[in-house]
Amino acid sequence: MSTLRNKVNLRDFPASDDSAAFALAMDYLREHPYTTLVVDPGEYTLTSELARETQRAVMAGEYGFNPQRTMFNPKFAYTRGICFAGQKGTRLEAYGVTLMVDGFMEPVSVRDCEDVTVCGLTIDHKRKPYSRAIITKIESESEDGKNKVAIAEFDENSAFIEKTPRFLRSKYYDAVNEREIFPVLEDEDYLDSRHLRLYYTRAEKLKEGIEYYTVHTYHSRPAVLIENAKNITLEDVTINSQPGMGVVGNRSENVTLRRLSVVPSIGHHFSTNTDGTHFTSMKGLLRFENCFFDCQGDDFVNVHNYYHAIVKREGDCVCYMQEKTPDGTHAQSLDYPDVGDTLELTSRSTMALIDTFKVLECVPMPDEWMCKVVLDHPLPSDTEDLVLADVTRLPRVEVIGCCATCHHARSILIKTRNVLIENNTFRNVHGSAIHIAPEASWYEGVSPADVVIRGNRIIRCAEDWHDDMGAGIMVYADADDADNCCIKNITIEDNFIEVPYTSHGIYVRNVDGLRIARNKIISQNEPVFVSICENVSIEE
Repeated sequence: MSTLRNKVNLRDFPASDDSAAFALAMDYLREHPYTTLVVDPGEYTLTSELARETQRAVMAGEYGFNPQRTMFNPKFAYTRGICFAGQKGTRLEAYGVTLMVDGFMEPVSVRDCEDVTVCGLTIDHKRKPYSRAIITKIESESEDGKNKVAIAEFDENSAFIEKTPRFLRSKYYDAVNEREIFPVLEDEDYLDSRHLRLYYTRAEKLKEGIEYYTVHTYHSRPAVLIENAKNITLEDVTINSQPGMGVVGNRSENVTLRRLSVVPSIGHHFSTNTDGTHFTSMKGLLRFENCFFDCQGDDFVNVHNYYHAIVKREGDCVCYMQEKTPDGTHAQSLDYPDVGDTLELTSRSTMALIDTFKVLECVPMPDEWMCKVVLDHPLPSDTEDLVLADVTRLPRVEVIGCCATCHHARSILIKTRNVLIENNTFRNVHGSAIHIAPEASWYEGVSPADVVIRGNRIIRCAEDWHDDMGAGIMVYADADDADNCCIKNITIEDNFIEVPYTSHGIYVRNVDGLRIARNKIISQNEPVFVSICENVSIEE
């Protein structure tokens, strides 16, 4: 592998604005492999007319109540900010640099490139993609305190109009107790550009002084996209906000996230609108090392590939595959196998493995959002309940020494094989800390195997999750009729789990080859619950 042999500074590319200067620098790096680009500390603006217009249209309500339906599709036009396409061996050194994004866009696009390292960058927004308020008054409440009417007063820079979409995803942060609360918002009255009257049930913990955040869209472009890329490192990168996910990786190989932080900016307790990171159809090694995730709107990480429905047949060995997740792929680009890849055929209702195939030919059909494949032997005659998944595109995953706090949904969500989750800390997460499960409803798989969960600290997670499962570690097949052992070889050892208000610390189902040893668990009911498993070893 070549070594870095050239160094330039962003100052070497004078331009009319920061976005233009970065574009000139990216053009130079494309022509000069293995070059380091140094960016002096300071605040830089990334913007475009399209990015500003997109945010304006969202905030004006022109994309409807849920703008994701308009914005999150392959044909929606958007701006890429710093784009590494076509580069090899680039190193971006940007310690002390904040990219202040003006508008809704994809700030950093690490796509179609190789051997790229991005260091030190912080991404934030001029006008946050959410709005922040304080509950300034409880106007009324029921005798038992469960039903309340409150006034929320928004910051000056969080003003919006009556048509601005909201009521999508909300977050409530109790700064005194340093944790989220979860009242149920039933309705609202728009009073003026900075005040709402809010109507709640299950609001016993709501009080004056609580911070209230509301997003104006779910998914949009990520802060950092890694796609069709190889040997990529993000080091000391911070993401304070994004109208979508923090980092999305897709169809890439060997990605390292070292000291990545998806955290709110100072004075705020909300970061990205949805997942901190999300990786699909990856290969090689995906490693998280000493990363920090705080107050994002969804999972810390979700790693999976896609289940494809068989939508049409042409003979015994030829079919058309179509990914049918509710939101489409998270990169909004077509998922398809390569020639030579291995596909597993699985029952969507049970997650049971039916057969495996080699791909002899594949024709991607992005306009039809499907692909045509030729397989090495015949499919079953009836494929209505069956789905195909590319198990060649499953990365080895290592999550080491990371911390996740006060965010929505699950923390680590794994649907891949050969995984190590070790020495991490999870505190006050809305859902379970570690979740190992294929999810049929989302068309996200596959059934995991060879997962080691060791030496983690899980503290008071899922207290408001309202189910009878596990707050700490959950392993099961999420399908309608999953009564088999489709998940293989799970080891859970030496973890500390303190979830005193939740049924179980560890909940396991559908596993063949389970080892649970030397965990210290405080829970409301049985510390460990195991069902529908084979070859089980449990040690105190």
